[in-house]
Amino acid sequence: MTPAPPSRRICVKCNQPFLQETRRGRPHSACPRCRVAARKKDLPPPDLALPEADLNEAAEDLNRSASDFLAAVQQHAPTPLLLYRIKDLQQMVEDAEAAAIRRGRLQGDPWKVLAQPMNVSQERLRKRWTEDKLDRRLHRRRSNRERSAATPHRQAPSKGAASPTTEAHGGCVPTMTPRFQFASAVSCLQRQTGWTIKETASEAGVSASYMSRIVNGTRLPSWGIVERIHEVCGGDLTELRDLWEAAQRPPAPDTDNRPPAPVQRQAAQNAFHAALRGLYLSADRPHLWALRHAMHDTVTISILARTLKGSYIPDWPVVARLVFALHGRPADLRPLWQAAYQDPPQEGPRLAAGSFG
Repeated sequence: MTPAPPSRRICVKCNQPFLQETRRGRPHSACPRCRVAARKKDLPPPDLALPEADLNEAAEDLNRSASDFLAAVQQHAPTPLLLYRIKDLQQMVEDAEAAAIRRGRLQGDPWKVLAQPMNVSQERLRKRWTEDKLDRRLHRRRSNRERSAATPHRQAPSKGAASPTTEAHGGCVPTMTPRFQFASAVSCLQRQTGWTIKETASEAGVSASYMSRIVNGTRLPSWGIVERIHEVCGGDLTELRDLWEAAQRPPAPDTDNRPPAPVQRQAAQNAFHAALRGLYLSADRPHLWALRHAMHDTVTISILARTLKGSYIPDWPVVARLVFALHGRPADLRPLWQAAYQDPPQEGPRLAAGSFG
């Protein structure tokens, strides 16, 4: 017996036509897409606590691994140690990818949507990250993180190679996000007043809870409130302005969202020193001797003082090590340094060897 052909119906939800197969019982009043959407709507929201924790920790580990690699490069570490850092960095990238895929799938993102930014097919991505592979990868990442927490100093495989991290910061210099750099700078200024947070908030005309969220980095105030806090706590407003503007800019994965460096050299020099002093403030203004030790004693106290005071711009390797020691990201200041840096003058005219006969 030949089955009856499907009938054409109109969905009561989206008013789009769909084909209704002949079957027993009452026919569907909605199209398949609307029926699937209705079933998903009735499901409870997924618990994203563990995926969010995995993603945050994977991002922290990735940032720490990149900082280790940058420190190794700046300290002219042996090539085997650099290759070890690169391999470690690749491992952290894959962990972060697995954590992001797990969260996206729990949020309902289709494989096609997840595959587009990675420039791979959805079938390839689905085969790469099956549920079993995601479980094993994330479980191994948690186990490795627990072992790392129990062992503060991670050893590189090359025997006798010096660790590129600094002892002054527990074996690693953490790189802070712009928002927490701004919060740390405000906290530093607030502590220097000798007042409590409640007293500082009262003088600035804000609530104590609001002031507490600012110094904890959970709330980014408007510029008007920053100016009121500056009037109470003192400090250099240009330093806070640079940190506040950096915290305002949202992260963009594919573009450089930092403003271009000033064209005029003097303006670029002023902006460079303001950004550097802002990092110094957000790092709680460490003593110059401690800062020199964090840079592995590769720069003199005089150069550090002149650089932070705003009267000198060293070459890029020194600047990169200084920014890194201040928990910043050297790449953020490189455009400003390029616009502000001026090659040191020669020590007098050079004569050709033939001039001396």
